[in-house]
Amino acid sequence: MKKILLAMLISAPILASADIIECTFTEPFVDSQYSMTQSRLTYTDSEGKKVVLKNVSFQIKAAGVFELVKDGQVLQHLELNNKGSNGMSDHVYPYEVKDNNSLTHKALGGCQSNSLKAILPEDSAE
Repeated sequence: MKKILLAMLISAPILASADIIECTFTEPFVDSQYSMTQSRLTYTDSEGKKVVLKNVSFQIKAAGVFELVKDGQVLQHLELNNKGSNGMSDHVYPYEVKDNNSLTHKALGGCQSNSLKAILPEDSAE
């Protein structure tokens, strides 16, 4: 029993590692990155200009449905449905995202996390 408890204590920090969610949009070309540990959403445009929003919460709305919220306003609505697309590449993203920010012109896009990566359609056939 002591060995099991010790193993659980050692592995707990690994299991509790924070996630980064990266989204990509086209027209305009904007990327976003959300850090769960920092509660920070960063937008980067095609010229490298960044806009950082602090105190953004990650909220679970339903199974596979999440929202990034600041001051009661939904900034991004994400669905884990393996149908995400940035509209230009052949990549299929695990998350489909609707952004509500004027930087992206309220665009649809695709997101991946450090746990769930985008794939090319031919990769899924293997």
